[in-house]
Amino acid sequence: MAKTRFADYRDELRFQRETWERKASLRALYHAWYAEVVDALSPRRPVVEIGSGCGNFKAFFPACLATDALRVGDWLGAQVDARSLPFRAGSVGNFVLVDCLHHLPRPLAFLRQAAAALSPSGRIVLLEPAATPWARFVYGAFHHEPVELTQDFLAEDALPEPPNPGFSYANMAVGTALFERRPRETLARLPGLALVGVRYTDVLAYPLTGGFGYRDYLSPGTVLSLRRAEGRWLRGRMAARLGLKMRVVLEKA
Repeated sequence: MAKTRFADYRDELRFQRETWERKASLRALYHAWYAEVVDALSPRRPVVEIGSGCGNFKAFFPACLATDALRVGDWLGAQVDARSLPFRAGSVGNFVLVDCLHHLPRPLAFLRQAAAALSPSGRIVLLEPAATPWARFVYGAFHHEPVELTQDFLAEDALPEPPNPGFSYANMAVGTALFERRPRETLARLPGLALVGVRYTDVLAYPLTGGFGYRDYLSPGTVLSLRRAEGRWLRGRMAARLGLKMRVVLEKA
């Protein structure tokens, strides 16, 4: 979570990197998320991360090819714009996107390109904000990016992409809108992809780290203990009402 909007993407990444270095509880939580992302990958290689930001997933999983639309650090293996993927058909084993899909105004266009680049049984693993009732309250109160469930990504799929200066677009509801509210219609737009699963996580542990914008209240060990306790009871309908994060796994048939 962050409370400040940056006009320049590089300034935002510098701020995030500084926060990452000083907040052990935030690093512990992200490492738990990253471990779950890695567990969801198919055995296929290579693994390509889209929108790598300040390189935290690359540091956790060095085998991935870290990419971003801007060359913002020496951790990048390639400069890649998610709107125009350069990968050959069938050449990628897995795509990983951590808090990236909701910055793409036309997410289905990206997912179709990613599907074409995947090898058979390759996967797309998405870690996104959820738009559950609890998440809408928390993000609405403490985060600067909008959560607009009224945006119709399916209807807008055929429209030209709107201007997106500085890659400033965001709608944190994209994961819920596509894969929770209208999964069948979404998959109909993504031929060759199957939805392996959607999992909601994190109710209190995440906000108590303060994210990237607020002070933290818990030690790393307490954050992880609380998250494990949440995982024991956060299931089914309760997860879909309370989870702050969602992990979506798509696989190429």
